[in-house]
Amino acid sequence: VIDWSEDLADLQFSVALDKDVTQNAQILLQEQGFRLFPDFARFAVAATLKRILSPLKQDVTTEEYYMDTSYSSDPDLFEVKQVLLNVVIEST
Repeated sequence: VIDWSEDLADLQFSVALDKDVTQNAQILLQEQGFRLFPDFARFAVAATLKRILSPLKQDVTTEEYYMDTSYSSDPDLFEVKQVLLNVVIEST
């Protein structure tokens, strides 16, 4: 946090979202090729941070990753159980 406050480095953190109610709809719509899909948690976190940090002229970027919390070496057994939201607040 000290490096970010002195504009030396970006501030990066991750939020794990368990049992996101829109998770299955997101995956289904993305698999069907839609570019617009429900992504409320990501939008809420990004919008809140942008609003709070707008006087400081900070850029906020977010990315999502689908995670399976149980390990399996077989990729056919992959089942999304968690969404990992990665947030980066860029130093200016």
